[in-house]
Amino acid sequence: MTASTLRVALFVGTRADLSPLEPVISALAAEPSVELHLLCGLAFSAEELASLTADLGVAITIHELVPPIRSVGTAEVLEQGAGISHGMRMLLAAEHLDSLVVLGDRWELLYVVPPAYLSGVRIVHLHGGEITEGALDERVRHAITKLADLHCVASTDAARRVLQMGEPADRVVVTGAPGLDRLRGVERLGTEALSALIGVDLSHPIALFTYHPPTAVADAPVGDWARDALAATAEVCGSVIATYPGMDVGRDEVLAGLASVANERSNVALIESLGRRYPRTLASVDVVVGNSSSGIIEAASVGVPVVNVGDRQSGRLRGSNVISVAEGYATVTQGLIEALSKEFRSHARATVNPYGDGNAADLIVKAVLSSQALGRAKPFVDHAEEQGE
Repeated sequence: MTASTLRVALFVGTRADLSPLEPVISALAAEPSVELHLLCGLAFSAEELASLTADLGVAITIHELVPPIRSVGTAEVLEQGAGISHGMRMLLAAEHLDSLVVLGDRWELLYVVPPAYLSGVRIVHLHGGEITEGALDERVRHAITKLADLHCVASTDAARRVLQMGEPADRVVVTGAPGLDRLRGVERLGTEALSALIGVDLSHPIALFTYHPPTAVADAPVGDWARDALAATAEVCGSVIATYPGMDVGRDEVLAGLASVANERSNVALIESLGRRYPRTLASVDVVVGNSSSGIIEAASVGVPVVNVGDRQSGRLRGSNVISVAEGYATVTQGLIEALSKEFRSHARATVNPYGDGNAADLIVKAVLSSQALGRAKPFVDHAEEQGE
């Protein structure tokens, strides 16, 4: 390490983070002036994360802040958060970090970012300024925005909201969504090739299904909602590739609901995660169903229709390939019939993705390299006053 080396830490919470962050990890690790450190402590142990990133072919130091969580409830989340915070304190004492890169809106960021902020580490936030009114993530995202030094946002829509929160314009960079970088040039697989990739025989229409707990709704019957949505999808589609929900309170109920349908329907393949198979799978299915941000942000890049279920993603910018429906078997069924129509599938193929063109990682690296020039004092800018309103 030389005096000019920038020591950059990047936090990876779950597979949902790891997938869109992979292009950023590769780009940062390839930058000669960067020494990259990956932090984990939610879904992965250090050994698991090392295995998942091994074929990126880059040298990375991995730090496990706390052993991974194995069940998700309010008590477990609070206990895990305390462990993450303690792990961050110990890491910051042992390592001189210059910058911390975090993505999105997950609850664990409330325990990762504040210790770095208090220690003077420059914080680069990806995917700020977005809206998800049906999840507690909404408030977490905006809280991280106010703690961050630099914002790499995915759209001009998000940039406007970050500015609305009083952030200086020279600290906001529109990079696009890094997850789209994985989809550049990806080709649609035939049925036989996709079946081999997933490990089960598939038949069209094929759906990719992901349902997360809508955490902003108190006492919601999330298990019933997930079961109804998957049952409707299995009834309309020839095959369904269903993945596990995220690490949120309500996960166990959702997973139980999904498992009950998978046990009853032979055309449902319930798997933990697609990992590196995700880009090719997304490009090869006929429809995406559920309430994942991936359907909203990424599916437009490969022209796939989306049936977005419920309120978890309410308020989020989306392409015209997305059909939004209320919770329930009947509404999901109707949404699928529309999404799979010849007319809508043709429309989806022509959709322009509002989250960018798949060239975000290089822009994010440039932003990270510039973060050290930012002062710790960050002025609040009244942009309405600037415009004479």
